[in-house]
Amino acid sequence: MILNLVYTKYGKRVAAKSLSTSCCFYFLVLIIFSSSCRKTEFRAVENPAYIRVFNNLNYEVSLSNKEELQPFFCLFIDPEFDESGKPISGLVQSDFLDKRTIYASPNPAHSGASTSKFNPEYPGKDKVPTGPILNGFDLTNWAQISAGKRRIVFMSRPISNVPFAQLPEEQQKKVFLDTIIDLKEHEVYTIHLLQKDFNTKQNGLYVREENFHKLALSDTLTYVNFYNLSPNGFWQAENSLKPSVPKQSKSLRYGIRDTMNAFFTHISVDTAANGSLIDKRIPEFSYQFAGTIVRNIDQQKVAPYYSFPIFLRANNTKKIYANTWQYLQLIVPPADPINNSLFLLPPNTYTGIVGEEFIKRKIYAYVLFDHSRYLAPDSEYLPSLLVNVHSGINNPQSFGVVNTLEIIGGNVYLSTVQRRYPRPIY
Repeated sequence: MILNLVYTKYGKRVAAKSLSTSCCFYFLVLIIFSSSCRKTEFRAVENPAYIRVFNNLNYEVSLSNKEELQPFFCLFIDPEFDESGKPISGLVQSDFLDKRTIYASPNPAHSGASTSKFNPEYPGKDKVPTGPILNGFDLTNWAQISAGKRRIVFMSRPISNVPFAQLPEEQQKKVFLDTIIDLKEHEVYTIHLLQKDFNTKQNGLYVREENFHKLALSDTLTYVNFYNLSPNGFWQAENSLKPSVPKQSKSLRYGIRDTMNAFFTHISVDTAANGSLIDKRIPEFSYQFAGTIVRNIDQQKVAPYYSFPIFLRANNTKKIYANTWQYLQLIVPPADPINNSLFLLPPNTYTGIVGEEFIKRKIYAYVLFDHSRYLAPDSEYLPSLLVNVHSGINNPQSFGVVNTLEIIGGNVYLSTVQRRYPRPIY
């Protein structure tokens, strides 16, 4: 059964209290034209569950599909409607819910990092009560909401900066999805709005109850699991019908088959005598079988995690870091990259004619992970499956994290959860 979830802008009301006169005077000295000094407080959520919501609908509305509703939303939880059928309030309201980005970072980077009203996830930029540190994991990317049965309504709206309540009345009545979800107290949920069938264009919600915070995970390893949440009929459809994708997803743009094996190769980066960088496979961590990915959007079961060492290096400049990147190959069983010279040999990323043919037949794909190359213009890399942060006296220091890789249609998405680390010392 596909379940559904919503977002809250008013998830719990925000109460702003004025600070003391001396505090405000101090800020007036520092910031010209500031009129007051405020802090934000949130009411506690009783019996909370924790939710993170993504909009995975990537289709564009054009003349060929003008009858479809715009995949841009205002979301309500337990909404209240007026007599005309227009939602006017609710336990939670989150406007401007846009399509998700390819990378969901481990910290709430969306809040303050952008001046746009458009929100790539919920809670994202919304100022609502967020999750705690749970078993060492930072849940500030999850919103708190009272556990129990909740009515979730996605209202389609035009793509604009006009708030939902100020839109013309007829544009406030376009219900995209209306459903009920049952949330358990203190559980952690990842929720996806996605397409369930490529041919019929049926949409729905996928709700996964996470368990990473309940597992005995090692501090010296990093973890990743995989999901194929593609719609029914996507990979079988004509390639010409499939939309364009970012470069990070280029080998997945036509889809992958319902069952694929995953193999990881870890690449170290060394410096040659002339100063150039050399990518080399780590022999004992090459072509490692990382599990089988089976397409399933109807069962919200957590996939097993594959783990690998952090490969730390230490030097005398207050750096403890891993100068490595990861190369994931997805291959139709029973083929194996070790015994088949037709597949790419990491770290080679040039597919060639043979590789392109395998990609078009959906029997081979690859994904690259390297944070420094991810930041480069026109990159085909996702961020690394490790994080590098300033911690203690070390800047940077590499840490293992918990990653999830989700393939949805022709797109690949990465999300990362991190532990709390020692504060930086300057």
